[in-house]
Amino acid sequence: ESLRNRVEQLEGAGPSETDAASRISVSGDFRFRHEYIDDADASTDRNRQRIRARLNIGADLGDDLEVGFTLATGATDPVSANQTLGDSFTRKDIGLDRAFFRWNVSDDVTLEGGKIGVPWFRPGGFHLLYDSDLNPEGLFLGYDGDHFFANIGGFWLNERGGSDQDSILYSLQGGYKAMIGDAELTFGGSYFNYDNVQGFLPLWEGSPEGNTVDLAGNLINDYDLAEVFAQADFDVGKHPLRLFLDYVENTAADTLNTGYAVGVRWRRASAPGTWDVTWAYEDLEADAVIGTYTDSDFGSGGTDGKGHELKTTYVLRDNVRLGGTLFINEIDEALNNKHDYSRLQLDINFLF
Repeated sequence: ESLRNRVEQLEGAGPSETDAASRISVSGDFRFRHEYIDDADASTDRNRQRIRARLNIGADLGDDLEVGFTLATGATDPVSANQTLGDSFTRKDIGLDRAFFRWNVSDDVTLEGGKIGVPWFRPGGFHLLYDSDLNPEGLFLGYDGDHFFANIGGFWLNERGGSDQDSILYSLQGGYKAMIGDAELTFGGSYFNYDNVQGFLPLWEGSPEGNTVDLAGNLINDYDLAEVFAQADFDVGKHPLRLFLDYVENTAADTLNTGYAVGVRWRRASAPGTWDVTWAYEDLEADAVIGTYTDSDFGSGGTDGKGHELKTTYVLRDNVRLGGTLFINEIDEALNNKHDYSRLQLDINFLF
């Protein structure tokens, strides 16, 4: 009897159905893409259609705490949720893209854990080190003040059954934000230490993605990445302009160990009828970063590529955006097979 009373008390102490519903948020997006690829090393060009769908569900557990998860198309690729159409009408994969908690410890300090979105500041939102679709797994503590920001994180890459064999990523980043006249400047640096990757197979499906491997397919280098970055935001006339610079060096490799990106974005696509355009140039050597996690589209994905990226977005109506991205790249120089690679993506994206 006492147990039954205790259960009833606990059930009565829980949130009402109305209160629970008010704490739940649902959002998502669906993207349809036509993609054209011209690889000078391939016998024919390629045309394909791809879809990406994501559903986000969040729960507000109070003023300072929330949990959430995302379901997305895609199989196990850590940097892409795309699914290619044209496979005899087969069903497409869907999986857990994110699952996390976020605790606002104070107005300036946030703790996140689980499978989270890219937590680091990326100048211009660019992908020199990490693809925007990457969702790291671990713990992240961030500070974001009026001028200074800093964060530290630990992320589990491969668990191999022994603490001395597990691959882990440790990250540390700091930066400063300041107004000089009408311009907002952001600059800083990062350090990413990959523990237990040298001498092991590449981190996903044994694919080096441009990184140098030995005859057994194992990574020959360690990866300790030092990054410096800068970003400037100001208006030209009535429209915003953003300039950015990102530089990275793998201090654990002796050669083919640097990469950089520079770019500019003009205007901002926000309300219906508005648009923006971005140009960037990237040069990423074979062992500058872990190829598994950098952008999956530039230079056919991975490292050992350089060239231009031109991107534009137009807001057709509320929650509907049109986009186009053109990559004009050279790839595989470290493999003594340097050749041209171009990719055109045309998107329509629906948000809800």
